Amino acid sequence: MAKYMKGSAQAAIALQVLMVLACLAWYMYWFTLPILNARAWLRSILDPNMDWDFLGTRGSIWLLQIFPWILVAVLAYPVIELRKRIKAAENRTNSEEKPKISIWQQPIILRSPMGMLTLANIIFILVIVFLTVWYTVKSCVDRAKLIDATKQNPGAHSRAQKVEYVGIYLGKAAEIPMTLLWIPVSRASPLLRVTRIPFERAVKYHMWLGSACIWILIAHGLVFVGYYPTIHDISGLWSWPTSGIPPFPGIISLAAGVLMLVTAFEKVRREMFNLFFITHQLYLVFLLFFLFHCQSQMIYVLIPVLLFFLDRFMRMVQSRKAVDVLSTRLLPCGAIELKFAKPANLDYNALSFMYVLFPSISKIEWHPFSVASSPLDGSNQICIYIKPLGEYTKNLHDALVESKEHKEAGKIKCPFGFKLSVEGPYGDESDFFLKKKSLILVAGGIGVTPFLAILRDVLHRHRLQQEDLPTSIKLIFCVRNAKDLCLLDTLNPEDILPGYEERLQITIHAFITSKVEVLKDGELGSMEAGEGVVPYENYRYTRINEHSLSFSGDPVDEVQGMSAMAGSGDTKWVAATVFATVMGCVINWGLFNQFIDHDYANYVRALAMFLAVCGSGGAVMFFWDRSIKNRTLKASTQDLVQSMPPSLLKDGHTHEAGGDIESVGSSPKTPWRGDVTLGKRPDWQGMFDEFAKLYRGKNVGVLVSGGSKMQEDVAAHCKHHNSSQGSEVAFHYHSVSFEL
Repeated sequence: MAKYMKGSAQAAIALQVLMVLACLAWYMYWFTLPILNARAWLRSILDPNMDWDFLGTRGSIWLLQIFPWILVAVLAYPVIELRKRIKAAENRTNSEEKPKISIWQQPIILRSPMGMLTLANIIFILVIVFLTVWYTVKSCVDRAKLIDATKQNPGAHSRAQKVEYVGIYLGKAAEIPMTLLWIPVSRASPLLRVTRIPFERAVKYHMWLGSACIWILIAHGLVFVGYYPTIHDISGLWSWPTSGIPPFPGIISLAAGVLMLVTAFEKVRREMFNLFFITHQLYLVFLLFFLFHCQSQMIYVLIPVLLFFLDRFMRMVQSRKAVDVLSTRLLPCGAIELKFAKPANLDYNALSFMYVLFPSISKIEWHPFSVASSPLDGSNQICIYIKPLGEYTKNLHDALVESKEHKEAGKIKCPFGFKLSVEGPYGDESDFFLKKKSLILVAGGIGVTPFLAILRDVLHRHRLQQEDLPTSIKLIFCVRNAKDLCLLDTLNPEDILPGYEERLQITIHAFITSKVEVLKDGELGSMEAGEGVVPYENYRYTRINEHSLSFSGDPVDEVQGMSAMAGSGDTKWVAATVFATVMGCVINWGLFNQFIDHDYANYVRALAMFLAVCGSGGAVMFFWDRSIKNRTLKASTQDLVQSMPPSLLKDGHTHEAGGDIESVGSSPKTPWRGDVTLGKRPDWQGMFDEFAKLYRGKNVGVLVSGGSKMQEDVAAHCKHHNSSQGSEVAFHYHSVSFEL
């Protein structure tokens, strides 16, 4: 086994080295492009020896711009599969590690216009900014010197020529961030998975790259707005010739890009999300008219764009299947618990999340929800919690509670048929939280959901007697209203691991931050609000003292679970789909280049990608779907029946289809231990000073799921203790919040 693991690890490292070299080749091409001698040397070596007339491009461009991304995409899946096998066979040995911080992933800058930044973030930004500025400035300066050194023809305007080339090189420079911006928004991107950057944290890279791209293109457009009057051809801005570079499609593309940029500003995005979401669909207009504007440049962004559309196609295929809800519960705090079926061969992790669409509420609005269940629960179910905070989730809550039948003797009719569309799973695949013996989990409100999954996962692993697991967990749970504490009582650790306190110490530190709510509840008596600390088990709201409402859906043998055809699904099938799509695109591109008039080639490039995704990739997915359907579903259905809670079963079957939401009794006693602080926010400094003493000589995982202010406060104290002279503890900060 040791030899097998060593060989797998070496193979994974070798493949990752090849991927790094491929990325360096892409980077160095752009770096050498403005250097005349280096560019001539590359072309002299590559172009004569690579006849790529079939593809209509030089061999150097093909080898250094297209092939690196193909290589990265194809090699990523063997690395992912090798990691899975290593993970399944490895024994964790984290018990004797000395306190040590990884400088790459820990926050360096806590507050900035670009959010919280780690060293890895800063280096990425500097590398891309340097390459973009270097290419633009070097190209413009060398071109200006060449124009000055060349004897001008009578009537030629050297200044106008210089302005023209500044605009051209700005447009080309925008292709650097444009190439990369598609990767972070491909939710199951092979590059994200192999670099272990989960989609929810990769979104910020898309924001940075997208903003840089549009601002550079704005500068590109303004330069040409100034250029055309100097050559006395203002009408040229609105021309659209079938050959060359037509300006008008570029104006349309830029207008779409500017609209996306403006509506993506944080204030607009948070206050008018629907506007942001709708205008961001203009990326199709942006990309299509960019293609019409300069089809020869499309080759630079071809593979990342292709993989993005393949990701969209796979999401569409997965989500076309209507998913039945097995059970629903409305908690006293207003949160909605939904459980739906998943196929047995679809894996997910404790920190996974799903994109869910409720067709009866909206046909277009997809929302991400963290899973609250564990893959070790022994059931083919996934559980999510939804808190009615925004307009969309409030509409969902109202649809459940205020249906036209209204309340009827404590019962409520199901108003939306319990049909969902589901994409995923996405999220962190590394289970990094298991590598620390001590964990501090910091949650705000519904942000406790991923920590419920972590608690379940750790408890199950202790039940299975796995080694080197977390043995101490502190959960700091901040809520505005006392009723929100009922979220914790959806999990009873004794049900998973009887006598769990012998192996795992879990302590709850709850904070009810609203003094008004605390006084309203009369919990402090004559004390001034904010001075009360109550043992968690003695605080009356730590028990679900109000009835929940629960609904059981269709009989199990009729339930439709979510599709297994996910971008993060079966590695072999996903890899085959990606390979077929890429090869199909290359072949289609070459065929169009050979048989389509070059004056109209820019109108059929998009067709090449469409045929590659739907034709080549779709063909593989068709056989993937056939292989899934040919497997027996009897075992999965039986597992689902056995995993249903007893309260939802009648003689081995669920309630009748279209059943009612019924009142469910509550637990008389909370299973948790800890304390509740009334009317106060956490004293982070005092708490982390105590944690530093408690965990002296240890590595501590600190996970935060909450608002940006909470993340900044916790990160600041982690950074303070990690950088303090003589500190004997290492706080490893991780944000598990969705950063859109």
